[in-house]
Amino acid sequence: MLALILVVVLLATAAMPARAEAMEMTTILLIASVAGAIVIVIAYLIVANMSDRRQAGVPADGTPIGGTAADGTPIGGTPVAVASYVVAPAPVAPAVQGQ
Repeated sequence: MLALILVVVLLATAAMPARAEAMEMTTILLIASVAGAIVIVIAYLIVANMSDRRQAGVPADGTPIGGTAADGTPIGGTPVAVASYVVAPAPVAPAVQGQ
């Protein structure tokens, strides 16, 4: 239903366009600069992600680095050491009541 309303609004806008106004040069430069900055940031993130994967020796298909499955078999090419810092609580003797 929402998509149908959106299509109707877009068709009405295309049928009755608003009066055209010229854009200032500074506005055009601002829009182009922001678009260029977005493209540069996205390209940087993609290159950095691929570089990190290459340094870690991870396959490009997204296979995990390591770990252990539920049945105990290792996952991926590099096992990961896991240290647990949780200490089991000491047993507590039951309290004696009614003496």
